Amino acid sequence: MVEGKKLATEAAAIELAGRLTGLDKLTSEIVARRLVLSTSSLPFLWREVVAKPAWEVTFFHAALKLKSAVPNFQDRYPREFTVVMLEDSGQLVSVTSLYKGEAPEMRAPASADSAQKQLQNDEEVYTGLPKDDPKIRFLDALDAILSKGSGSPFMAKAIEGVYVMESRMGSSPRAVWVITLRGLPPFSAHGPHADSVPIWQRNHMRNVVDAQTGDWLFATNSPQPQ
Repeated sequence: MVEGKKLATEAAAIELAGRLTGLDKLTSEIVARRLVLSTSSLPFLWREVVAKPAWEVTFFHAALKLKSAVPNFQDRYPREFTVVMLEDSGQLVSVTSLYKGEAPEMRAPASADSAQKQLQNDEEVYTGLPKDDPKIRFLDALDAILSKGSGSPFMAKAIEGVYVMESRMGSSPRAVWVITLRGLPPFSAHGPHADSVPIWQRNHMRNVVDAQTGDWLFATNSPQPQ
């Protein structure tokens, strides 16, 4: 993070986005542009980022390569990752790779308000954007999910990540990567009404990884799409 300084140039934005995520190791085709954030789906914290000047850095043709993968394993989906950071502080707002094909089984993510209510019901809150850089990059957090978490990043059609201070069930806030894998092969449903659970409720998983240690913490399929 550029502490107390603006991200004044395209080069500075690209350097920081690469340093926070590791995505610069996957491609050399990178473009940055300034924008003002008009909307955000970030629960609890959307007011901190909406209407703020930001940089959007896009990493094109960035097929995933993770250390825990089988040697020479090929990513099954074409990836284009977009990293958004606040211009004034360099704080990371989001890392997103959308799916551009046809996926009728995928639903749009919950709005910030809906996601916040669902997380609160599970006694989980995001208390702020961290002021310090993560010790674990975004790609390393994906690797922790691949080796220890729930759902394979390689099998996800879309990937969404945020770097936030998170508190669960009254615990002290900690800096974490919260990464949602969307468009996964549907998980099996259990219980007396398992046959009636639609695919769109079973094809996404949100994993939480400690951004300082790299420890995988937990996974849940909440919040559900609207």
